[in-house]
Amino acid sequence: MQNVAPTRRLNRRSRDFLLAAALVFLLGAALTVAGIVLHIFSLVVPSNNGYEAYDLTRKALLSVGIGIAFVSLLMALRAVSWKTDNALAWQLGELLAEQLDRQFVLIRNISKGSLGAIDAALVSKHGVLVLRITQRKGEYFNEGGEWLRRSRNGHWRPLRWNPTRAVVKDALKLKDFLKDWELTAVPVYAVVVFLRDKPAAQFTAREPAVPVVHASGLIDDLQDSYFARARLDADSVQQVLNLLY
Repeated sequence: MQNVAPTRRLNRRSRDFLLAAALVFLLGAALTVAGIVLHIFSLVVPSNNGYEAYDLTRKALLSVGIGIAFVSLLMALRAVSWKTDNALAWQLGELLAEQLDRQFVLIRNISKGSLGAIDAALVSKHGVLVLRITQRKGEYFNEGGEWLRRSRNGHWRPLRWNPTRAVVKDALKLKDFLKDWELTAVPVYAVVVFLRDKPAAQFTAREPAVPVVHASGLIDDLQDSYFARARLDADSVQQVLNLLY
């Protein structure tokens, strides 16, 4: 199996975003300086009829300039913190690579426009399998799309983070994305994957909205769904790979 991530593209996006942040900062700085200069060297005396408009203009330049500069700092922080890979997906990929041949491609850390961020997607002639991966420990109960976790005192409490809703959202976005490229025939599946095995991570699933599996049992547990049969030709698989990678 091929275990890949679009790291170069994401690094390039980070650099481009950082450059954009620098240009925005320069614009903000220029407006701020203009506002300061107009305050220091008043070009209109208070007795002039146009003084109010002048005063409003220089204050606006100062405020807008500072605001734009602040936005540029947020852009810079986003650029330097851009996630270029997914360590959990890489770990899962290394495990799956021992069992799947090279016709399967696991794309980690998918991040494209309307798609948002997806942990990983397994692409093959069987279709696309969207994965939500967690390395959390504990004991969980899943019914439909709802999750509970057993606390230390033995009580079941709602899980704030809902992996089922998260992966369903990712899968629907991906399906819409492929539809935009006229790939409506590509089947999209979803699965929640626990990297840790028992007893570190245990779960009971009752009529789950999407399959919930341990990483070690992913292939066996999905034999009747994703891995049941081939559904795509080689050209369709390559089109999907080109779009997601």
